[in-house]
Amino acid sequence: MRTRGPTGQHLDHRGPDDRGGRGEQHFDPGEPGTSSTGPDIPMCGNGVPELGEQCDDGNALEGDGCNPDCRPSGTQLFSFTSGLDGPDQAETVMLTADGDLIVGGITGDNPDRDGFVARYRPDGVEVWRHILQGDADRVDAVWAVAPSPSGNVRALGQIINDPGGKKKVTPREDYWLSEFDVENGITQWSFVEGGGPPATERGYAMVVLPDGDMVVAGRVGSPSNSDFGVVRFSVAETGKKQFELSTVWEQAFDGGLGLRDFAEAVAYDETGRLVVGGTMEYEEADLDRHLRVLDVDGEGLEPPCEDLGGDDDLAADDRIFAVAVGPSGEVVAAGRATRETEEGTDAWLGYYPPGSCKLQWVETEPGPGQDADAFTTVAIDELGNIVAGGYLNLGNTEDAWLAKYDPTGEQLWAIEPIDGTGNGADRIEAVVIGPGREITVAGRLTRPGDDDFWIARYTP
Repeated sequence: MRTRGPTGQHLDHRGPDDRGGRGEQHFDPGEPGTSSTGPDIPMCGNGVPELGEQCDDGNALEGDGCNPDCRPSGTQLFSFTSGLDGPDQAETVMLTADGDLIVGGITGDNPDRDGFVARYRPDGVEVWRHILQGDADRVDAVWAVAPSPSGNVRALGQIINDPGGKKKVTPREDYWLSEFDVENGITQWSFVEGGGPPATERGYAMVVLPDGDMVVAGRVGSPSNSDFGVVRFSVAETGKKQFELSTVWEQAFDGGLGLRDFAEAVAYDETGRLVVGGTMEYEEADLDRHLRVLDVDGEGLEPPCEDLGGDDDLAADDRIFAVAVGPSGEVVAAGRATRETEEGTDAWLGYYPPGSCKLQWVETEPGPGQDADAFTTVAIDELGNIVAGGYLNLGNTEDAWLAKYDPTGEQLWAIEPIDGTGNGADRIEAVVIGPGREITVAGRLTRPGDDDFWIARYTP
C-alpha cells in the first residue's frame, strides 16, 4: 500500500521517467515552416513554448505536466457557482450532447430542503430547472442523473411526503425516478416508489442500461438497520404519454447483524456486469467496504466476485462511495479508509484488475488534519487513467480536491485543495470525463453563512 500526503504546490506532476522508465516520447516536427521573409511557424510538440502555447515539453504524453495540445495538465478551464440565496449543493453531473451540463442536488434551508435538476451552459447561465418537493418538512434530494437511450435526462432522488391521517407516523423516504426532456426540462414521466411509511427506501446511485432499464443502488430499511440494496426498474409506455414503472428484480444483502449495510455506487460495463460498491457493518461499530459484482439479472457472478473489506481489528469507518469500470474491464473504487491510529480517515482508491475482486493496488491520500479525508467520486478515461475527486481536511475544515492517476496508481497531477470563502465544508461530489478527456466536476463551495453548488472543468 502506498501512502502519500497532499501536494504542496498547485500541481504535482510526475514525468514519464518517474513512472517506471517508460522513456520520453517525442514528436518529430520535421522541418519548421520557415522562409526567407517570415518567422518560424509555431508548432506544438517541438519542445519550445511559442506564441499561443501555454507550455511545450516536446512529447505526446498526457497528464505529465504539459499535455500534447500544449496546455498544462490539470488547469481549470472554467468555474461557476449557483450564487443563489440559501444553501445549494451539487451531488451529480452529466454532459449533454452539445456540451451543456445537467446538475442535480439539494437546495434550500433545513429542515425543509428540496431536490433539483437543472441544465446549465458552461458560462453558468441556467437553461431550465425542476424542483423536487415533498410535502413533509424534510430533506428531498436528487442523487444521480444519467442520459436515457433517447438522449433525455433520467434522474434518481428521494422524496419525503407526509402520510397524513390521525395516527402520527414518521415520514419516510421513497425512491423518486423521473425523465426530463433534455432541451426544455419538461417532465416525460415521474414515479415515487417505496410504499411510504414505515419504508425508508433510498437510492444513492443509478445506471441506465442499453435497453432503458435503470439499476439503482442504495439502502433498504432505517439508517440504523438497513440492507445493502440493488434494484432494477423498467419503464413501459402503456398509452399516449402514459407510462408504468415495474420492478424487474431486487436484491438486499445483510452483513449478518441487522446493522448499517448500504450500497452507494453502481457502474455497468459492456460485458453486462453490474459493479456495486458500499459498506457493510459485519461487526458493531466497524464499517467495512463492500464490493459486489452482479449480472444484469441480479445474480452473483460465478465464481463469486465479492470484496468483504478486510479483517482489520479497528473499529473502523471504511467505505466505498463510488465505482468506475475502465476500458479493459478493470474496476476502481473510491472512498475512505480509517488510519491505523484511528485519528481520522484517508481518501482511498482501490484497483481491481479485470475479472477479479482482489485488490491489486491501493492509494491513500492523508490530509494534514486529524479528521476525515475521502474520495467521493471516480472516473476512468479511455486511456485507463483514473480521475478521483473528494475532499481533504487541512486541519480546520474540508477542502475540495481533485487528482489524476495512471493505471498503476502513480499520481500524475493534483490541484491545490480549494477552500471556499466561508471556511466550511467544500467538496467535489461528482466527476465526468467528456470529449478530449476534459474533466468536469460538481460539488459545493462555501461562502460566509451559505453554500453554493459549484461546477468546474479541468484539462486532462
